[in-house]
Amino acid sequence: MKAKGIILTGVMLISLLSCETENDAQYSVTGTAQKGPYVAGTDMVIYELNDNLGQTGRSFTATIHDDLGNFEMNNIELNSDLVLLTASGFYYSEIYNKLSEGELSLHAVTRLSEEDVVNVNVLTHVIRPRIEKLVSDGVSFQDAVNQSKGEFLTFLGVSEPFDIDFENLDISQQEDYNGLLLAFSIILQRTTDFTNELPSLPAELTQLLSRISNDFKDNGEINTTSTIDTLLHNIAHVTPPQIRESMAEKYNQYGVEISLPDFEKYLKEFQLKHSDEIYADFTYPEYAQPEPLVSPDSELPNFLAPDQTQYNASSAYCIAAYVPFDSSLEIKFIKTSGGGFTYSFMGFLHGWKKIDHSDGWSLISQRENNLMTGLFRLEDSGSATIEYYENDSDTPSFSKDIAW
Repeated sequence: MKAKGIILTGVMLISLLSCETENDAQYSVTGTAQKGPYVAGTDMVIYELNDNLGQTGRSFTATIHDDLGNFEMNNIELNSDLVLLTASGFYYSEIYNKLSEGELSLHAVTRLSEEDVVNVNVLTHVIRPRIEKLVSDGVSFQDAVNQSKGEFLTFLGVSEPFDIDFENLDISQQEDYNGLLLAFSIILQRTTDFTNELPSLPAELTQLLSRISNDFKDNGEINTTSTIDTLLHNIAHVTPPQIRESMAEKYNQYGVEISLPDFEKYLKEFQLKHSDEIYADFTYPEYAQPEPLVSPDSELPNFLAPDQTQYNASSAYCIAAYVPFDSSLEIKFIKTSGGGFTYSFMGFLHGWKKIDHSDGWSLISQRENNLMTGLFRLEDSGSATIEYYENDSDTPSFSKDIAW
């Protein structure tokens, strides 16, 4: 009897294994993992999921094969077409134009076809817990994906039709919808002028992503004031033209020419939805913070204040302005007298691009609806004219004569 029992058990086991093998299907998955792009050697894992999005215990591994974040997994045998993809490693920071100093894990949950492209990014990551919650409540997988995407688009302030799935977005492709991914990736990252803070930024990013996804999970909304304020703070210190230049340089290193999507419009839409300060006019405050990332509570007189014309040599001033959305500003400083004319910009320029001339300099705006500033000082004595060119005007919108 005992021997027969063993034989019967063996037959049943063989039968079960045969059924499982018969139900397996082969899949090939390619895609890109991006915060900015992940580096070659980054670990990629695909986990098989059941209908309730629980892990079955089966997983497959691969690595990203280039520094643009590209990966592929071929001929994977799965019993279920629902999977979780995970990328864990170092990534390129579009804010700092360098590799991260810590690792970051991002996820995407998806349903595979026999051959599929699935990108793993910050948007697929933050909606994953919401998808899982909706499925656990009895919503079908595809309906859960569509609902989660729609709810998060509402949070981001996107009102126009957006038919592409988050897993198909790519920050290096020029179609406008890809700008949403790049914009969200940018506003997640804090900007700092202190190099000793850089190693902690990936940990901060992990924490912020967790806060966003956990807040979003239960009701499809994000209404925690501190989280929204963090994102608005990050936007305020972004310099979009610099990001465009840095990313073009990054991809050119690998022989890839890119035309970045219009991510600026999504930065604008988020601010229009969540910011209490929307500047409809060019604004030159009387006082402003010259180093907002270093001394956020320190204010100095604004060199650009229209009514101010007399200055003191060797005194410190800020150069500050707010530019409305879809607008531009150029400031021209033209020396008119003074023998030993010298000046200095101390520290960083925030939101300005500086061009030197033989008789002075120009500043070109690089931000919209956020403070552009810098720390400035004149030496010796002299006089000059400051011209304000708003919205690419050929002649000055106005000007002022100054002396110091």
